[in-house]
Amino acid sequence: MPKSSAVKAQNDQTETLDVETPGFVFRPIHYLGSKLRVLPSIGQAIDRVDPSGGPVCDLFSGSATVSRYLSRSRRVLAVDIQEYARVLADAVLNGAPAYMAKNFDASVVQAGHSEALRQAVAPLVSVEDEFATRALRGDIEPLCELLDLGNLASLENAPLPVSSGLSGAVRETLRRIEALGLRGEETVCIRHFGGQYFSYAQAAELDALAAMAHKTRSSVALAATLSTASQLVNSIGKQFAQPIRPRDKFGAPKRHVVKKIVSERALSARSIFMRYLWHYEGLATTRRDHVAMRADFREALANPAIRPSVVYADPPYTRDHYSRFYHSLETIALGDEPSITKSNLGGGGVKSRGGYRAGRHQSPFCIKSEAPRAFSSLFAGVADLGVPLVLSYSGFDPSMEARPRVMALDAVIGLAERYFREVQVEQLTDLDHIKLNSSSMNKAAKGTTEVLLLCR
Repeated sequence: MPKSSAVKAQNDQTETLDVETPGFVFRPIHYLGSKLRVLPSIGQAIDRVDPSGGPVCDLFSGSATVSRYLSRSRRVLAVDIQEYARVLADAVLNGAPAYMAKNFDASVVQAGHSEALRQAVAPLVSVEDEFATRALRGDIEPLCELLDLGNLASLENAPLPVSSGLSGAVRETLRRIEALGLRGEETVCIRHFGGQYFSYAQAAELDALAAMAHKTRSSVALAATLSTASQLVNSIGKQFAQPIRPRDKFGAPKRHVVKKIVSERALSARSIFMRYLWHYEGLATTRRDHVAMRADFREALANPAIRPSVVYADPPYTRDHYSRFYHSLETIALGDEPSITKSNLGGGGVKSRGGYRAGRHQSPFCIKSEAPRAFSSLFAGVADLGVPLVLSYSGFDPSMEARPRVMALDAVIGLAERYFREVQVEQLTDLDHIKLNSSSMNKAAKGTTEVLLLCR
């Protein structure tokens, strides 16, 4: 798939933003199970089951890469239960007004709120900068201590460390937040994600950018903030499932990890944000009447904002709830002050190290006892609309290193056959599709090959 030249963000060093061509292939965030490689195959399958070119409903739209690709020739209804997904879909489908990035840049520079956030977090920024400098000189223990600290939200009513000047910086930052009258939702990145997922300076910038995006009610500005957070986060795979751990199981600092953290935390969130904002503004659009809908899939099928002529669905395959991997993006998108779940440590009274939102969405497709009913509801909802369905799924081979599928592929096919007169199975490949007969289908059902179910 063609790639454009890399987008650059400059600070003390250069960061490459991993985006695709500015046409109809674009990755807004790092996302599990991304379909970037197989977009042509998905588009071809949808066109075969529905040659009309009518509206398409993209259920479980996630990072909206499929929605955007399909929007080149169809009107799109993008549906997801998560707010960050709705924001991303609205941004990449309907685009940005001309010169938005130029005007937003001026407003960010002049924002007094940004200055208040910088003042509040200055004590911790100073300490973190000192620790980073010491780490580069070989003394990495202080930085490890900061990374082990946890987030400020969990420390507000907890004992604080006493070494390395960290305790005083934490107390002073919390005092300044209160003295400046900054509300919880205004400092959510500083208090919930700073120190763990981002540097405190980056967290303050993200808070300022999110506040401005919410104030202007701009999906594009908020999407660029989400893209920036996804690009900057210190974690394995750029997800928010768990903050990176600076020590091994024996408590020894991981020197290579610390070096990477220092490098990434030197980057400017605002600089990366502006690069993303310019990129969003440059995305091609064929129309601006697409709809992004935050809803449960059953609700969307029962009352679609656009009546589709075909449905594409990419439900979760495994027990891993996506809300765990993107909870920070959901918090930024909602602009609220979340309650945090408790871990099993300390008798259940300690806030989770990952800072997970309490009450985050639990998909029935990820729960073994609920998955069959969920698939039946999906198939029934599409069948009631009287339109074809293209469903992405995958087989599973226990001998391979992959997460088990909640439902076996052949069981999913069996359910689909109850609601559709014809269910055709095709193997997903980078550039083409392969029809599967009963023998090859059984092989795919046991392997980890992604497939499409064409139901009509």
